[in-house]
Amino acid sequence: MEEEITTQMGKTRKERSRTLELALGIVGGIFGLLGGIFALIFIPELGFSAILASVIGIFGAIYVTKNSKWGGIILVISSIWLLISISYFGVLGFILLIIAGLVAMFRK
Repeated sequence: MEEEITTQMGKTRKERSRTLELALGIVGGIFGLLGGIFALIFIPELGFSAILASVIGIFGAIYVTKNSKWGGIILVISSIWLLISISYFGVLGFILLIIAGLVAMFRK
């Protein structure tokens, strides 16, 4: 979905809606948070690291609406960080965050 935006100079440009990336990033961050909370029981340090990665992933998903390239980079970094932190507990969060990040970076 494209939206026409008028700039200060009076020119119009089309801007894409980033709802897909926002939704995937937030859902992936929530699954990462759940995996991080579960991992706190077994390995507290890595569980805390996964929770931090998930919060940064949610921040990246929100930032995608302002700057899609940097928001996508934040999503990809947080997804890899999540997978390294808690591996199997964070697979679903990793998949959703990496898809959101790659779509944000490469969708025009």
